Amino acid sequence: MLNRILALTLMAALVLSACGGTQPAPTGGAAPSPAASAPTTAPAAPAEPTIAPTTPSLAAAPPLKVLAAQSFLADIAQNVAGDRLTVEALIPRGVDPHLFEPTPADVRKVADSNVLIVNGAGFEEFLESLLANAGGERTVIEASQGLTSRTAREGEVAVMSSEELSDALCVEAADLFLAAEEITAGADRASAVELGMHKEEEHDHGHDDAHEHGGMFWQVALTRQADGTYAGFLKWDAEGGEIAIATSGGALVVTSIDANAAVEAEETLTLACSGLTQALMMDVEKGEHLLALSGFREPQATLMISTPGGHHHHDEGDPHFWLDPTKVVTYVANIRDGLISVDPAGAEVYRANAERYTAQLNELDRFITEEIARIPEANRKLVTNHESFGYFADRYGLRIIGTIVPNISTGASPSAQQLARLTDRVREAGVQVIFLETGANPQLAEQLARETGIRIVSDLYTHSLSDADGPAPTYLDMMRYNVKQIVEALQQG
Repeated sequence: MLNRILALTLMAALVLSACGGTQPAPTGGAAPSPAASAPTTAPAAPAEPTIAPTTPSLAAAPPLKVLAAQSFLADIAQNVAGDRLTVEALIPRGVDPHLFEPTPADVRKVADSNVLIVNGAGFEEFLESLLANAGGERTVIEASQGLTSRTAREGEVAVMSSEELSDALCVEAADLFLAAEEITAGADRASAVELGMHKEEEHDHGHDDAHEHGGMFWQVALTRQADGTYAGFLKWDAEGGEIAIATSGGALVVTSIDANAAVEAEETLTLACSGLTQALMMDVEKGEHLLALSGFREPQATLMISTPGGHHHHDEGDPHFWLDPTKVVTYVANIRDGLISVDPAGAEVYRANAERYTAQLNELDRFITEEIARIPEANRKLVTNHESFGYFADRYGLRIIGTIVPNISTGASPSAQQLARLTDRVREAGVQVIFLETGANPQLAEQLARETGIRIVSDLYTHSLSDADGPAPTYLDMMRYNVKQIVEALQQG
């Protein structure tokens, strides 16, 4: 028994000697410190640094994939999401959303997403087909929901929706119906009846209502065709400008006699008023035009030619709400509520972030107000590439003289007559500067500059942020940069 105890003691001594063999010996003969004499173990891995959260810490964020259509919208949404979610932009920076065409890779991004944030108000014209191609289900947050499209102020060209234009035409038709006169249309081009539209002729015919409303209303007798339908031709001496030609069925083609080419319709409206069923919206130049009527089921067609107040139109009105930061407050609220709906556990985070970012938007609004006040009041006039600065002008007291592209979309093209009218307005108003967005084609602006002596400022960011190292990497930076460019240019006159 004693031998067994001695053996166990010797074994324990050998084990302890082996464990301490790697400990370095004290140097300089100094007694070991208490720490040095403590039992040694492998040092613990250093702890990760603790970072104070910028937003309340709640349950772990779900693995949601969040897409925003535009880069500025992704930045706004990221400020609401904070560190809890990552928001990716669908449209790359520098790409005009009006001209964006989704690639198969973009469709896959949307297909993989759980949340898609869009501006709304008709801005994403590609959205319907993109969602159809992507399939699946996701939450779509419309940032501009609840905002009302602006109404043009005095001196501006109004932006009307298709529904508003349809209503306006129906009102005109109702007012002018009693002033209708019957015209026998020509059976072919050679026998086409002359249709005068000059103002003095309107008075000669006694159509005071027509003169007041800018339209003329006729009952047109047509010629029976071999297939049983009715057709005819009219020659129309047009004053030029934007017009609507409404009919009571059938097909209508407008041809410029000088150019011998069809005038392209900007939009076709479906009507249901005063016997009218459809209207073609178009821009015609002054001169003779041929109206070809065909495919009518009745021997008499109703025809109205109207100048709808010089209105331009867009299916949903003006969607550029984000250029007024006070309206972006609504964006923030909609994004906050949308994220809470898909991630209720993050509600406190999203509310806190939204409140903080809203305060920054209010500060931005004060900054812009102070900066615009530095512009002499007589110089607070804007000419831009297309109709995008309406809300900005409304908020900060600027007047929009005109736009090169008289449309909400940058994809539209102005006619020669529209450019001529803009040139006249620029001269009459004494405007000295025209503002273009980055990436805009400067050709028409340069033509306007040659004719009027106007200066061009061509680097505003409106639909896309810049790269990270550019002047507008965030929405707040974008707005401050644009304001600086506008103020500096308009201060000079």
